[in-house]
Amino acid sequence: MKLITGFFMAWGNFLTLPCPLKLWDSNLKNYMLGFLPSVGLIIGLLWGGLCILLMTLNLPFLVIAFLMTFLPFSLSGFLHLDGFMDCSDAILSRRPLEDRQRILKDSHTGAFAVISVVFLLLGYYAFISQALSMGVDFFSLCLIPAVSRGISGMNVLLRKPMETSQYAHGDGAAADGQKKKAVLIIMVQLILCCGGGLLLSSSPVPVAITIGAAALGSFISILYGKRQLGGMNGDIAGYGIVWGELMGVLTMALI
Repeated sequence: MKLITGFFMAWGNFLTLPCPLKLWDSNLKNYMLGFLPSVGLIIGLLWGGLCILLMTLNLPFLVIAFLMTFLPFSLSGFLHLDGFMDCSDAILSRRPLEDRQRILKDSHTGAFAVISVVFLLLGYYAFISQALSMGVDFFSLCLIPAVSRGISGMNVLLRKPMETSQYAHGDGAAADGQKKKAVLIIMVQLILCCGGGLLLSSSPVPVAITIGAAALGSFISILYGKRQLGGMNGDIAGYGIVWGELMGVLTMALI
């Protein structure tokens, strides 16, 4: 029952799709993080399905590229994009750590956040457009959101949180045990998703390279964000998810 609750907590918190079973237990936030790959897979399946549908309908190319850029952000309620903007604003300010942490929590949108998100979306749109022109593998689209969220979830669970993070509380043997189980849940999901996708794909090597790039992009950006901001939190997790997906679509465009 705890795993079921964790799954639907993840659905309700990280997806804009109507949640079929509304469950919540504040003591199971680690299990909620543990099901981030499943949330990503749902987004990826809809992303891949939309691509097939739009290509079948033979809509104008630029319209397809726009909708393919818009969908993954909208399905997550722009939550991770908000984290990307907050982190960019803080990191690019190049101020002392205390000021960067203050900027991270500031509800106002700064110039660096706006500049960063403009270039992010331009890059995303350009890479998606190029990938579509070359032919996009359905399984790459399915797996990129799952992998980026899996990497981010593990980093939230394993790395030292900021004092202001909602995940900072809950130390103790029980909490540590729950975190270890959540990490194991993430690893199992990633193995099943990636293994199944590679087995079913007609082009397993490009898919493997793409999801590898997404994983590496998430990991490096999270490591950088943590060092710049003095700990791990949800904003940095979102920062990693956005960078991971961007590296995934860039790789699709290049191969």
